[in-house]
Amino acid sequence: MRSLADYDLIIVGGGINGTAICRDAAMRGLTTLLLEAKDFASGASGHNGRMIHGGLRYLEHGDIGLVMEALRERHTLLKIAPHLVRKSSLIIPVLRDAGRPSWQLRLGLLTLDLMDFGRFPRHKWLDKNTVAASVPGIHEENLKGAFVMSDAYCANAERLTIENAVSSSEAGADVRNYTPVTAIARTEAGALEVHWQENKTNHRATARMVINSTGAWVDEFMLKATGKKTALVTKATGSFLVLKAAGIVLHDALFIESREDGRPVLVAPWQGNLLVGTTDRKVECSVEDTETTDREIEYLLDAIERAFKPGVIQRSDVLYAYNGVRPLPVSDGPSHKVTRKHVIHRHKAPLDRLISVYGGKLSTFRALAEDVTDAVFRTLERPVPRCTTAKELLPGGASEALDFDLSSQFSDQSVDRLNGLFGTRATRVIALAKNKPELAENLDDRTGATAAEWVYAVRHEHAQSLSDIFLRRTLLGYGPDRGKKLIASFKTIARKHLRWDEQKIASDLEEYLGYIASQSCTEPDNMAGRG
Repeated sequence: MRSLADYDLIIVGGGINGTAICRDAAMRGLTTLLLEAKDFASGASGHNGRMIHGGLRYLEHGDIGLVMEALRERHTLLKIAPHLVRKSSLIIPVLRDAGRPSWQLRLGLLTLDLMDFGRFPRHKWLDKNTVAASVPGIHEENLKGAFVMSDAYCANAERLTIENAVSSSEAGADVRNYTPVTAIARTEAGALEVHWQENKTNHRATARMVINSTGAWVDEFMLKATGKKTALVTKATGSFLVLKAAGIVLHDALFIESREDGRPVLVAPWQGNLLVGTTDRKVECSVEDTETTDREIEYLLDAIERAFKPGVIQRSDVLYAYNGVRPLPVSDGPSHKVTRKHVIHRHKAPLDRLISVYGGKLSTFRALAEDVTDAVFRTLERPVPRCTTAKELLPGGASEALDFDLSSQFSDQSVDRLNGLFGTRATRVIALAKNKPELAENLDDRTGATAAEWVYAVRHEHAQSLSDIFLRRTLLGYGPDRGKKLIASFKTIARKHLRWDEQKIASDLEEYLGYIASQSCTEPDNMAGRG
């Protein structure tokens, strides 16, 4: 068994929370190791609604502190990740048969405006005719008008996790994916020893503290790694549908009130399709066994069919589904009423240097990381350095210049795509095509995808498989054809530039095609979207 040097901190779990904690800890000078059992953002961090939302729904539940935090962090993310997080408008149609009166919604929006302190434009009202012109296909007979609120959106939400991991590495952290932890034990000296597997080899390292940031796996991880059974989280699955966009042309996202329980359902343009979600139901099974049920599909379809003309949305328009499992604090009530505040749980001796972190929202990951890192310094009885992650831009947001510019080899469409994925680091992706024109070729008329981004993902963003590249680095696997027409080109690039052998290519392709097949919703009674 290999043994590594001691660390101040070992973080287990490489979702958005784990990578953000790693970034903050490393930037504040802690020697840090991050271990992720699969790939970064392969859990709920890569299966969400992509809204960087101010928290209208949490205002209704009286969660004022969370709303204030979400509004503040929304503004912060626009500053530190301007290439990924962008301001957007959210249209909220007011229907004649709505479950709540329009004055209640107006009051909530006015409250949000006041709590935001002018950082975003105030909400406004659109009359029925304006809404009908803005949203073709909307059911005008059932429509009174719509509120429009300012919000933020991150179409490539997976890349927030990836860039936090990259930034962690650049700050000095040891960042590793595909490294499942097998055990944690206390040493005689009082430190914690962590055991994991990597490339079929057993490894171990000691740390003064360990963070369990495994998301919905928090309790399962504790049992496997420590033998201690805990009941810290309620697992709640959220399912999303991806529909053909032919019947509805949207420029902005919509919130439609569910007819069944009044929850808001998002309908947003995404990857050339429409993203619809989410459901919210507790599950008792393991995370790997969660799936989008036909009942959830009908729930989401019913919500949007209520707002659009008959025939605009049909069951056959559903291309596929995906779901993520939220780690919520244990509660007896329905999951959609459970707080989204994060929890920092300190375990008792002999694992009193182990902290489990769960809860939170995509919008508030940076604040969660700041709170956890502060807690680590206090537990270690060290002075707490100032957190700088609210000002330090994520890698693609920071300005930089290279010695040469090869962008003329790339189509305008490809350059726009690279800027949207990699921000200012698009120049580094473009640089890979020097003397390699095949890396600059536009391989897809719809997206402008190039092979340079695949090579960059492997060399500089910890990608190790076809699924890593297509699903969590470039998002090509979420388009209308799930990236299938690019596979032949990918094989060629993988052989020549990644030096992958035929066995690895075939294995990766089998795994990737199996994953997207599991999400298919082509049959009405299909159980889709394995988590």
